[in-house]
Amino acid sequence: MSIPMGRLAVSKTPLRAPFAGGLTDLKSYAHRFGGVTVSCTIDRYVYVAAKRNHEPCYNLRYLDVLERVSQAGQIRHDLIRESIKLTGMDGVPLEIAIMVDLYAACGLGSSGAVTVGILHALHALKGERIERYALLQEAAHVEVDILQGASGYHDPAICTLGGLRLIEYTSSGITSRPLQAGADMKRRFADSLMFFYSGVHNQSRPSLVALGNRMHTVYPHMHRIREIGYELERAFRDGDIQRAAAIIGEQQELKQKLPGNFVNDFVLDVTARVRSVGAFAQLPGGKISAFVIVCCPDGRKDEVRRVLSDLQEVEIGLVETGTQARIV
Repeated sequence: MSIPMGRLAVSKTPLRAPFAGGLTDLKSYAHRFGGVTVSCTIDRYVYVAAKRNHEPCYNLRYLDVLERVSQAGQIRHDLIRESIKLTGMDGVPLEIAIMVDLYAACGLGSSGAVTVGILHALHALKGERIERYALLQEAAHVEVDILQGASGYHDPAICTLGGLRLIEYTSSGITSRPLQAGADMKRRFADSLMFFYSGVHNQSRPSLVALGNRMHTVYPHMHRIREIGYELERAFRDGDIQRAAAIIGEQQELKQKLPGNFVNDFVLDVTARVRSVGAFAQLPGGKISAFVIVCCPDGRKDEVRRVLSDLQEVEIGLVETGTQARIV
C-alpha cells in the first residue's frame, strides 16, 4: 500500500452524554428485542494523528504509554491493533498518537470515540472518504464483534453521527434520527445539565460481562429501559423538560437493578443528594462511572452545587457534530 511520506491525517471525535436506553444496545439484547438509546455528543474530544513511519515499525503514543513494535499483531492496545488490521494497514509502518480531553474510562464514551477516531484517521491517511454509517459499522465491529463485547453499539454510533439523537439497534443494522424538539426545549435542556467528576474510575467490561451472562433474568427491567428511550423522545417533542429530567433519573434507577457493577453506597448517596433538591442524576456508561450527569429542570443549580460540593464540577456543553478527519 502506497502512503506518501509527509502526509498527516488527524481526526477529532466527540465524547458523548447518554440520557436513556443505555445497555439495550448490547448485542445480546439488541439482536433479540431491538435496542434504543437517546444521547448527545459533547464538547470534549479524542484526537488521533496518524502518519507513515520512516522506520520499519509501529510507533504508538497514548495516555502515558509509548509502544514500539515491528508487527501489527504485537500491538498491545486492542483498539489500535484491530483498527490497523481492519483497514488493511498491517504491514504499513505507522506512527499513531492519541490525545484526549478527558480522563480514560470516565463513562462518557472514550473507548467508542477512540475506535472511531483511529479508523477515521486511518481511512483519511489512505486517501479514503468513508461514509458515516460505514464508519460506525466498522467501529462497532471492532468493539462488539472482534473484541467480543468490550462495548455495545451505542458509543461508536453516536460518536460518529453526532448531535442529539435517538438511535435504534437491531440484528438488521443501526438506524437513527435527530430528536424533534423546538429550539427553546433544546436550549432549556442544555442549560439544565451539569457534570461532576468524582475521580472514581471503573472498567466497563466486568459489568457488561456480568449483565450479558444474566440478561435473561432481567428482561423486564431491560424492556423498561428501552421504553423510556422512546418516552424521552416524546418528552422532547412535547417540550416537557420536567419529564425529560425524570426519565434521566429513571434510567439510573433501572440500571441499579441489573447484575453488574452499577450501584454501591457512593451511587446511592449521590443520587439521593441530587434528588433532595429536585434534580435527577445519572452515572453514565456500563459501570459506576467517574462522572455524574445532573439534570436540573428547575434551574436550582446552586443547590445542586451545594449538595455535591465534594465533587468537581466540569463545564461541558452539547454539540451537533460527529467525528471529523482531514489531512494537514
